Amino acid sequence: MDTKLKNRHKLAIFFIMITILIPSLAMMTGYFSWYQMRTETKTKALKNAEKSSDFLGHFLESTYLLYNTESGRKYADDIEKSLYDSYNAEMSEYSHFNSYLDYRVLDENGGDVEKSTVSSGKNLTESNLKNYALGMIISYDANGKPSVNIKQSEYAKEQTVTMRKLIGNYFQDSWLSYCEVTIYPDTDEDYEEVSLQTPKNRTYLFAMSTENLKEYINDYKIGNPDSYYAPDEMNDTILLWMLVVAAAAWLYPCFKTFQTGNEKIFHAPLEVTVIAALVLIEFLMNQSGALLSRMKGYPDFLDWMVWLGTFAATYWIAASLRRVIPLGIKGYLKQQTMVGRHWEKIKTIGSNGEDTAKSIGKRFKAFVAKVWKSLQEVDLTDKSNKILLRIVICNFAVLFLVCLFWDYRMQALVIYSVILFFILRKYYKDIKRKYARLLEATGELAKGNMNVEIKEDLGMFNPFKPEIEKIQEGYKKAVEEEIKSQRMKTELITNVSHDLKTPLTAIITYVNLLKDEKDEEKKKEYVDVLERKSMRLKVLIEDLFDISKASSKNVTLNLTDVDVVNLFKQVKLELDEKIEKTDLEFKCNYPEEKMTAVLDGQKTYRIFENLIVNVTKYAMPHTRVFVDIFREEKEIVVQMKNVSKDELTFNPQEITERFVRGDESRNSEGSGLGLAIVRSFTELQGGHFHVETEADLFKAEIRWPWKNK
Repeated sequence: MDTKLKNRHKLAIFFIMITILIPSLAMMTGYFSWYQMRTETKTKALKNAEKSSDFLGHFLESTYLLYNTESGRKYADDIEKSLYDSYNAEMSEYSHFNSYLDYRVLDENGGDVEKSTVSSGKNLTESNLKNYALGMIISYDANGKPSVNIKQSEYAKEQTVTMRKLIGNYFQDSWLSYCEVTIYPDTDEDYEEVSLQTPKNRTYLFAMSTENLKEYINDYKIGNPDSYYAPDEMNDTILLWMLVVAAAAWLYPCFKTFQTGNEKIFHAPLEVTVIAALVLIEFLMNQSGALLSRMKGYPDFLDWMVWLGTFAATYWIAASLRRVIPLGIKGYLKQQTMVGRHWEKIKTIGSNGEDTAKSIGKRFKAFVAKVWKSLQEVDLTDKSNKILLRIVICNFAVLFLVCLFWDYRMQALVIYSVILFFILRKYYKDIKRKYARLLEATGELAKGNMNVEIKEDLGMFNPFKPEIEKIQEGYKKAVEEEIKSQRMKTELITNVSHDLKTPLTAIITYVNLLKDEKDEEKKKEYVDVLERKSMRLKVLIEDLFDISKASSKNVTLNLTDVDVVNLFKQVKLELDEKIEKTDLEFKCNYPEEKMTAVLDGQKTYRIFENLIVNVTKYAMPHTRVFVDIFREEKEIVVQMKNVSKDELTFNPQEITERFVRGDESRNSEGSGLGLAIVRSFTELQGGHFHVETEADLFKAEIRWPWKNK
């Protein structure tokens, strides 16, 4: 039975999820059409803005302000200053409008009174008004009667009608009709209140370029909906889906088998539910249009998440409010409101203040008794308590000295000291707990558990956490190095046994053959083989001896000034015969200047010899070997690059180890110590040896400090 109820409750959850999911997906299907509606509305609003009285009224307003602030007119500067002082907002708007405007003011004789060209730089005339997006002429006769002639505009007829209406009553409603400014003459005369005068005998040519007109309309937003505007169709759809979701939240609990509607999540207080509803409504009012504009009508995952959250919140709010049905209005207000839950306490405080005060007094006494009991239980033999007590006493002494200059505050000082003691005691216990955790972690490390992890916040001991991690990393690295060393030792024994046994076995075999052989020619051939194998054995033993001394640092260096370039040339010359047999072409790039370093000539000779021999063994025949010797800052760099005849499958970091060879099958003749000797001898002389591979390209690089003469 319980399983059946659980399954039906899961079915209810499924229906709730579907109820939230479907509206969120449905909302996104209408994005593009709503965005087009919004765009059309915005375009229409912008067109209407050009024909609006708000926009066209600025031109009439400009004629008045330009006339009253003409240079040379009495009190013109004072009027302008007083206007900015008294009507700052209106004048700022006027200045903003003028920044987009080309204008020219003519007197009754056609002479220039004032002019401005904000964008074109051309002299404005009646004949070139048609070159603008908007061009108009406003004329005032000797009696101050205005007339308007719109020479150029996409909406000239509509604008003309609007302007004629404005001429009749604009200045009755405008701020200019009641505008008065105060003038303070430079003389000793009293200040004077001056009203703006109607323009007379003036002709005003106004023009706006296409760019300036569009920019001003967008900037000033005359009738232009802002980015948060959403079409009514979208708002209606949102409201419809919210009603559907809310209805579902009220309907599902009616099916008792669903076992839904009474979950704890729906037990939110009414105050919280109302606040959530107000926040949701405010969000939808202010941000729904922004969602359309964000991706220009194309919804994405973020939009889906927003609508999921919106309808999930709607369901939660509706389901929380639905509890009014099973509880009743009175029960709901009592159980589902914070005021109702604490009403008895609130009523008690309001109706019986004296009893409440006594209750608070009793609680305070109980608190004091508890504090006193805790003080009596303090173990002063505990070292931590002793330290804390000393801190408190010192603190008390300091505050006591302060209180000598502060009247009647000893009581506050005593209370402060008691509170401080318990705060510090709690803090100290917290430190002890964190310190114990730190000791526990270090104990685990001491036992060899390198996977110990400290997840807790250690407070002041947090700096130890990265240090412990470093110890773990260092220990793991040391273990890895030890494992690697053991592996290398094993390989060393195996390789040495193999490399020594091979020529030794051959020597023994040919000695036995030589004993029984009668043919002088074959004897001579056997002797040649014995000589080669013995020399091979000698070279191997010498290499072992050299690498052993280098590894133990038991090498005596005869350091002198060595010209690296000349020494390399000498080694290459002596190995020319071996190089010619491999048909390799060495492309050497040497500097003109001397490359002098403090080196042991013999050891450096051996380094170059091993590198060249290594190339002759492993480089692809009939290819080029590139050698570059140059200076980089304060180092001499020797680079050798060649193409390998076999695929390079080894690890470049391990190839310089002892008995590690490029041919893992160990078919080629070699000890596997050549590059190891190069690295050891290079590092003994204060240099660095580095090997890199890229596909079949092998690159060896040596760096030594350059001796600057």
